[in-house]
Amino acid sequence: MFLFGEYVARLDTKRRFVLPSALLALLPEGSRTHFVLQKAPDPCLWLYPLEVWKKELEKIHEKVNLFTPEGRSFVRLFQSGAQPASLDAAGRLVVPKPFCDYAGIASELVLVGLRDRIELWGRERYENWQAQTENHFGEWIEKFLGRS
Repeated sequence: MFLFGEYVARLDTKRRFVLPSALLALLPEGSRTHFVLQKAPDPCLWLYPLEVWKKELEKIHEKVNLFTPEGRSFVRLFQSGAQPASLDAAGRLVVPKPFCDYAGIASELVLVGLRDRIELWGRERYENWQAQTENHFGEWIEKFLGRS
């Protein structure tokens, strides 16, 4: 699975949006209905296909020592900041109000395919992030993809 691209969607009055069909088509057939919505650090939201979320949790639990206060706190924050989400019959997902508040999502949102997950941003917050970072793109291409 390799998700990519930028898509715009609109929340309805019940905080639902339609997952764009072009993005949905990039997901494997069995991964198109059940998801996990996660608060991400940027702050935006990550939308994981359920199977990807389970693998992510396995990796975390292999790496993080739950016998330390920091390890327990990290896992607790990571997992408590997540919620199951499923497409309804009309292909819509609901974004709970606390998640909208966290990510600055009001009416329009931007969805960004990011490898095995989808980022959800409030449109204004995403445009601000983009304006602050796009001038680094050439530098980052050289740094991350250029010769070492």
